[in-house]
Amino acid sequence: MSQETPASTTEAQIKNKRRISPFWLLPFIALMIAGWLIWDSYQDRGNTVTIDFMSADGIVPGRTPVRYQGVEVGTVQDISLSDDLRKIEVKVSIKSDMKDALREETQFWLVTPKASLAGVSGLDALVGGNYIGMMPGKGKEQDHFVALDTQPKYRLDNGDLMIHLQAPDLGSLNSGSLVYFRKIPVGKVYDYAINPNKQGVVIDVLIERRFTDLVKKGSRFWNVSGVDANVSISGAKVKLESLAALVNGAIAFDSPEESKPAEAEDTFGLYEDLAHSQRGVIIKLELPSGAGLTADSTPLMYQGLEVGQLTKTGFKSWW
Repeated sequence: MSQETPASTTEAQIKNKRRISPFWLLPFIALMIAGWLIWDSYQDRGNTVTIDFMSADGIVPGRTPVRYQGVEVGTVQDISLSDDLRKIEVKVSIKSDMKDALREETQFWLVTPKASLAGVSGLDALVGGNYIGMMPGKGKEQDHFVALDTQPKYRLDNGDLMIHLQAPDLGSLNSGSLVYFRKIPVGKVYDYAINPNKQGVVIDVLIERRFTDLVKKGSRFWNVSGVDANVSISGAKVKLESLAALVNGAIAFDSPEESKPAEAEDTFGLYEDLAHSQRGVIIKLELPSGAGLTADSTPLMYQGLEVGQLTKTGFKSWW
């Protein structure tokens, strides 16, 4: 009888495979996030420029934004006095994507809300607080600018029409005075200055884009500020364009249909009132008596038709 030899057995060895714990990934992820934040901060750091203002009223570091066309493109970082104590130096951080806009002719100005009976200017500043306006310009790159006292006269083409009116004096007009066409406000007085020859004033008028076609080459403008009162035996006649015109001054105009459209920078005369702006001939009459005659009321008749109006009466000196 044969004897079976037992088969040799192999003992199994169990090895534990070492795996990386998920907790060790957290520092690596945190490092990546920190690096991304640093890079993003570097990208958004932008360019620091200095803007000189005469006053820092309404400017707050870390809060006052810089805006271009309603879009925030920078923020005020710091405010300090200049070495000669004559101006305020405002450090502003401008976003990197606006770097090419920082050139010699670039302009900055402070926008604050102003309210009057003519309306509210700087309405966005009234809602969101004061801000610094920016208009990109041409020229060499620059990082030091001088702020304007008011919004610049000439802006990028947005469809509005800028024209100029020549007048002997400013009268009751002011920046913001409304311009009317058939009693509808279609523009406003943008700015004014004394003529180079010191013999009168130039009034800059900005007509809104939707009303630019109303201004023609042959348009005539006249002042409608204040109250036109005419008192006679037959009664009193009072003319008032609007309450805003009484308080802040106003201008009105009319345009002949057959005239060509006006162009930007065209210059017109500003008449003292409607009567002087009429397209007609001014004549003078000498009468033995002025009884029954009333300025701005008595008509001039020809074959039953009114062809003119008496605009002024007075005495003639005989000596």
